[in-house]
Amino acid sequence: MKSSYLMGWLIVIFDLPVTTKEERKLATKFRNNLLDRGYLMLQYSVYARCAVTLDKKKSLINELQRINPETGNIQCIYITDAQWGQSIILHSTKKISKRSTKKAQSLENQLQFW
Repeated sequence: MKSSYLMGWLIVIFDLPVTTKEERKLATKFRNNLLDRGYLMLQYSVYARCAVTLDKKKSLINELQRINPETGNIQCIYITDAQWGQSIILHSTKKISKRSTKKAQSLENQLQFW
């Protein structure tokens, strides 16, 4: 059985310029690249991807360096699966819910096979 403290999630947060047509094109290409690589869009500039090992995390960061549009600011944060499972979601209806561990495990399986 895998420990939820060994597996984690790489969260990518970015602020890319979109002033010119070329900048918008680069920002859109970066977002599409994230989706193509199995990232989940949490917000428009916040994406997450399951990393089942530390080697996978390094691999994901190397991929990000390759697809980096080299404009703006991109930050990566790594959290454990246990921390991910404890996240709280505030909905616009003022309803609070916890992230489902079952859902996270299901996403883990989906993301491993992209």
